[in-house]
Amino acid sequence: MRKSQLICSLLALALCLLPAGCRSREAEKPAAPEKVTLIIKTPPIGLGNIPDVGEVEAYDLIMAAAERFRAQYDRCDVEFVVSRYDYLDEQAQLVDKYGTPEAADLFFSGSWNLPLYVQRGWMVPLDDIISEELRSDIDESIWRQNTIDGKVYTLPFHQLQNTLMVNREMMEAAGLEAYIPKDDAVACWSTEEFRLICRELAKSLTDENTFAFMMYAANNQGDSHIMTLLRAYGCPLYDKNGNFTVNTPEGIRALEWIREMDEQELIPRGAENLELLDCINLFYNRQLAICVGNLTNMWDTRNRGIDAFAANFPSLDGEGYCAATTNGFCLFDNGDEEKIRVAKDFLQYLYTDEALMKYTLGTIPVNNSVIRQYQDEIWMLRAYGENTSHVVNSVQSNRNWQGVRDVFYIQINDLLTGQKTPGEAAEAIDAGCNAALEKGRTDAG
Repeated sequence: MRKSQLICSLLALALCLLPAGCRSREAEKPAAPEKVTLIIKTPPIGLGNIPDVGEVEAYDLIMAAAERFRAQYDRCDVEFVVSRYDYLDEQAQLVDKYGTPEAADLFFSGSWNLPLYVQRGWMVPLDDIISEELRSDIDESIWRQNTIDGKVYTLPFHQLQNTLMVNREMMEAAGLEAYIPKDDAVACWSTEEFRLICRELAKSLTDENTFAFMMYAANNQGDSHIMTLLRAYGCPLYDKNGNFTVNTPEGIRALEWIREMDEQELIPRGAENLELLDCINLFYNRQLAICVGNLTNMWDTRNRGIDAFAANFPSLDGEGYCAATTNGFCLFDNGDEEKIRVAKDFLQYLYTDEALMKYTLGTIPVNNSVIRQYQDEIWMLRAYGENTSHVVNSVQSNRNWQGVRDVFYIQINDLLTGQKTPGEAAEAIDAGCNAALEKGRTDAG
């Protein structure tokens, strides 16, 4: 009897301990990783033809980066929701959805409106994830482009550097071999040298529909290139307070020069009715000797059988300028610290992954290390990389760039049609553009 009682007691004890044992094993089982959803939005920014990948957009880069990041990230379970929006839908996709469940956490920036978003307190500065190694790998001029009020709000990914494209055969036919750079360098010409080149080109061109230099003013496309041209006689474009200052002797002289080129037929007749793309197509058709273009345009030119080289916009000192902007990643502050932390981890990972950094090679990388790695494989990559120090930024960090664009080109149009003198055009540029800048500052609060 005692033996059976002992067995029963042991069984009862075992049954009592069993749930505790189950609970212990459950406690030891690792908890399921927390799920974090990052919403990333981008306009259809082209990244060019990527080696071993093909023609891609920023959307393709983000999708590839999301997949590679998830495969190695163990802090949490990250889900990416990636979408493209048309350029004209930025208000609807970024601004109107801010503070809603559909708000972007990250966006790939091609936005002129970022300074306004920063002013409203919507953006997260990214200085804390920029290592000394990354900082030193990117030219300081590019960091300045992406800094607002002393803080970096766009982590630059690639640059869009616009120089001039020059038809080498036309230069040689005009006897201008002395101004053609050696090898595949970017030519640097003084303003006087550039004027001489345009005159000699015009003399040598026998086709009445072929011209020495581009000009356009039908709309605001490519307006920053015309602004770069206004620097040719020493006009800085902006004063120390960030306001347009074209109504100066230097600015008026540059506008006089544009009028002179029109009167001398160095530029296409009726240029006020042309847009940027029209001029690029004229260059492709060998009807322009010099036109604005970037590295992608240079590759297109080569594929069309045109022997071309790059040159900077002219300057008095002969160093020259190139118009450039950068695109990169921006982080919204949606009030979720965990999302912000994961988004920063994502960005840090992207810049250490060699396969993802190759997506910069369809345009121009901002990272000097990437340029050095591939400069012997990709035509003109070295030359454009070494040209970064000539970059000028016409956009700066103003709060209403679209408003500036809406009024600037009209004054160039009026100049070309003779409705305004160079002095009147300079005065109107300052008045209209500065009114737009002030409206942006006022709207930003």
